[in-house]
Formats: sequence, structure tokens, C-alpha cells
Amino acid sequence: MNKSTQHNNNSSTKTATVSQETSTPSSKSSNSAQNSAPAEAYSIDQFPHKITRKLILSIVAVGLMAFVGILTETMTNVLCPILMQQFHVETATVQWLTTGYLLMVSVVITVSSFFNKRFTNKTTFYIAITLCAIGLTVAALSVNFPMLMCARLIQGVGTGLALPLMFNIVLEQSPRQSLGLLMGFANMVCAVAPALGPTVGGVAVEFMDWHWIFAAMLPVLLVAFFLGNYAIETRHRIERIHFQALQLACLALAFASFVLALDRIGALLSAQLSGSPDVARETWTLVGLVVLCVIALVAFTRLCLRSKQPLLRLDVLRTVPFRWHLLAYVLLETVTIGLTYLITNMAQLGYGTSSLTAGLLILPGSLLGAVLAPVGGRLLDRFGAIRPIMIGSSVALLGMIIMLIIPGNVNIWIRCLGYIAYMAGFSVSFPNTMTSGLAVIPSTLHADGNAIFNTLQQLGGAVGTTVMALALSVAQANHGQPGSSSYMLATKQGGNIALVIVCICIFCAILANARAFVNEARHKIGLRS
Repeated sequence: MNKSTQHNNNSSTKTATVSQETSTPSSKSSNSAQNSAPAEAYSIDQFPHKITRKLILSIVAVGLMAFVGILTETMTNVLCPILMQQFHVETATVQWLTTGYLLMVSVVITVSSFFNKRFTNKTTFYIAITLCAIGLTVAALSVNFPMLMCARLIQGVGTGLALPLMFNIVLEQSPRQSLGLLMGFANMVCAVAPALGPTVGGVAVEFMDWHWIFAAMLPVLLVAFFLGNYAIETRHRIERIHFQALQLACLALAFASFVLALDRIGALLSAQLSGSPDVARETWTLVGLVVLCVIALVAFTRLCLRSKQPLLRLDVLRTVPFRWHLLAYVLLETVTIGLTYLITNMAQLGYGTSSLTAGLLILPGSLLGAVLAPVGGRLLDRFGAIRPIMIGSSVALLGMIIMLIIPGNVNIWIRCLGYIAYMAGFSVSFPNTMTSGLAVIPSTLHADGNAIFNTLQQLGGAVGTTVMALALSVAQANHGQPGSSSYMLATKQGGNIALVIVCICIFCAILANARAFVNEARHKIGLRS
């Protein structure tokens, strides 16, 4: 097949990335033009024409590391009631094992663009897997809450490097006609973890000490190490750039103050409901955190825009469809991570189920979602992004409405039928939202776009966990001790409030994706005219 024929055949392939540019460096002026609108067509010849064994093994190796991070995150949600008893902490405190972990992951992911430019993929892999192993070891040896918290933060650093590395490998080394499939496969590797996490955690709590849960993950990292050491390659050019520590510090401060502000909302509401004299103090604390968040975020933005080598190239946000897809992506992740926390804790504290049962409630829907993730990617490769994203997110919304309208006194297994429907729709729309968002920016900005997607995804997960914990803790306030009938009824009521918030978030995600597609259509019409 000659080059001309090959180009014509490939140009007819329906992939979401048909609008990307080549990865050759561009000047500052051309970057501004590229970011103001979707990029022009690229040459397919720069990408591989088939899926290689090393590419698959690379995705599996890094995916296993991400899998362990997400697995332990969702397992921790099931462990919350046990840890509350053992460490003598409340719901609002123990949720920081998940929220703090996700917050650390979101901050570290912003550094992934720097790592992608400065180091080889294998070097980043070695650093990430070492930190993950250290975090798991410390968690397995933890004897108090602060020690376990430190372990989760260390592992969060490793996971924060692993997640974007996996997607960077896919974007850099996959054939364009199979990008949707491989992105779906990468998301499936991560989606299996939430499916197994609560169940593994529930089983482990029933039959062994919770410390062994973390120790059991170390052999998985060993397998990942050998696979990655053999298969991971680097195709991009390595640059000698400086690390922008001040920019990272500003962003970390903004994220931390934002999540802490959400947490203080719960303290403020609890103080108001109980008539505590601390209302004024909590109010000023909340205002101070919001102001600090805004100042830190503005400082980060100004530093990035003025820097020749920014931590993140924020010019990528000038592309309007990218922004709307990003918003939808974050909202969907906020809901999904929040639901994992909500369902497992509502089952145990509201319905009196065991940890094992609480974990099993998540399993059917999450496994279905994991299976459908690559299917959704293949649908994007064949039909484009609009249909799988819009239909999938509509099914997800319907599932949550079903879960909400089923009365709280009905068996928890019946209510979770709505969660199964949600995960079926989510798995089709969520990964394709990211693929479609990255399709409208130049390939030279893929590392930055990928970092922004993954950063805000993890921040969204932290926010989702905090909001779900907030809804439960506020409802539980002044309703006795865990296990009492009043406490269980209040937990169910708090869960219903949380489900209303979930439905609103999904609806907003649907509107955001629709807005992105409308803007893309207008741009194409403008190009034709």
C-alpha cells in the first residue's frame, strides 16, 4: 500500500482524534492560534499502525500500579467503620484517609507533565512504583491513625505519577484508529479496582486483620515492576526544563484549602444544628479558607501564564470544547467516587449490614462498568463520540433516579439496582468524554491536557467523598450512637440528600458535554464556510 492510499484509508476512520495536530514543536504564536480553536488534521503516519505486545504490556504494568492505588482507596471506604472504632475517630475524620489520599494524587498529577517532558517513561515508572511500595508497607505496619494517614499520602504520590503515565503511553504510542479502544482498556484497568476494592475489603475484614489488606498488594506491584521493566518505552523527546516548585506550592495550597473549606461546611452546619457557640468561629474559618483558595489559585494562574516553562500550559483551557468536556469528566468522577463511599457507609451505618455485604453491593455494577469500558471505546472508534457519551450519561442519570425514588425502607440490594444501571452508563460515557476532550487540542498539548484531566478527576473524587461524608455526618448529628434506630434512620435520610446532589451533578455533566458538541459543530460549520 502506498502512502497516498494509506492516508486516504486512515482519514476515513471514525476516531475522536481526527482533529489532532502533529507533535512537532510549534512557536509561541502558533500555539496561541491552536488553543483558540480545535486543531487541524494531523498526519497519521507519525503514529504506529498496529497494537504491539509491548504497548499492551506497558499499559498493563502501569495500570496494575494504578489498580493497586484505586483498590486500596475503595477498600478504605469499607474499612471506615472498623477504623473509627479502633482509632476512636468520627466519620468526618476517618474520611480523610480517602479525601487526603485523593488530594495528594490530584496535586502530584500536576507534576506529570513536567515528568513527561523531563524524564523517560521508565524513570517515572520506577519512581512511582517505589513510592507505592513504601506506602503499602507503612500502611501494613500502621499502629495509629496518623501513621496510616502518612502511608496513604505516600502511596498517593506514587499513584499520582502512575495514572497520567498510563494515559500518556496510550496517547503517544497507540494507533489512531484504535485510540478509543485502548483508552477504554486503560480505563477498564482502573475500573476493575473500584469493583473489587469494597468486596476485597469486606472479605478481608471478615476473615483477617485489616493490615494484611495492604501487605497483600505488594506482590501485585512486583508483577507490575517486571512487566514495566521489560515493556515500557519512550517515544517523545526529553527536555531539560526546570521544576516550578512555587507553582506547585500555590496549586497544592488552593486544592487543600478548597477541600478543607468543604469539610468546614459540615462543622458549621453541625454547630448550627446543635446550637453551639462555635458558629461564629466556624464561619470565619470557612471564609478564610475560601479566600486563601482564591488567592492561591490566582497566584498559580499568573505564575503559569508568565512562565516560559510552566508546570501546566494553561493555554489548553482556551479551547472551548475541551473546557466543557473537562467539566463533565470531573462531575462524573465526583459522583462515582462519592457513591462508593456513600453506598458502603450507608449500608453499614444505615442498614446494619456487615462489611462484606457492603462491599458486595458495589461489585455487580462496578464489574459491569469495567467490562463495558472498552466496548464504549470501540463505539467511539466506530460511531464518533456523541452517541456513546450522551446515551451513556442519560442511562447513568436514570439509574440514580431509580435509586433515589425507591423508598429507604426497601432492602438495600433493591436500591442498588439503580447503581448497576448507573455504572453501565458511566462506563460508556466517562472514558469517551476524556478521549473526546483530548481530541480537540494539538498533540503537543496532550501531556498538559492529560495532566489537567487527571488532576481535576482526583480532586473531584476528593470533593465527592467529602460531600457524601458531609451529607451523612450532618444528618447523623444529635441522633445518638452508631447502631441505634435513630442514628440508622438519620443515615438513610442523609443518603437520600446525597443522592439528590448526585442526580444534579450528572444532569450538569450531560449539559456540559452537549455544550462541547454544539461548539465543535459550530466550528466545523465555520471551517466549511
